[in-house]
Amino acid sequence: MKTIELFKEDFIELFMPDGIEYISTILANIGYTYKNESSSSAKKHGLEVIEKLLELDLIEVFYWGKYDDKLKDLTFSNSEIINKIDSLWAVGMHGPDFYRMPMFKYKNWYLDALKKEGLTQTTNWKTFVKEKIGDLEKWIEENRPKNTNHNN
Repeated sequence: MKTIELFKEDFIELFMPDGIEYISTILANIGYTYKNESSSSAKKHGLEVIEKLLELDLIEVFYWGKYDDKLKDLTFSNSEIINKIDSLWAVGMHGPDFYRMPMFKYKNWYLDALKKEGLTQTTNWKTFVKEKIGDLEKWIEENRPKNTNHNN
């Protein structure tokens, strides 16, 4: 997946502060529904999106679901995270199945930068991006920490 595809207007809700918690949430925000979220194409697309969000230093795994006891104290590179999720994610999973899977959150730098721009819990996300952010991809590039390795 090209980064430009990630920032399509159709996917804008993916970038809401609560737009990525569960894999099923990510899938819903890139156009999948309960009817097709269990497909191999949904898994492939979902993994590509998660990988791009990791590369952009936007998200992190905060809970490994039913695997948390084994994985919570380990450190993984982005590619290791993707490989681990790939091995845990079975084609055929539906909404409730994803509750036992890894969970994600946006990194503090992103959430803090959005708040600094004026985002509140009652702000309309699409209006906020249009009026306060503009080009979200450019805004992220300008606001993300410069001292991290985005290619790990």
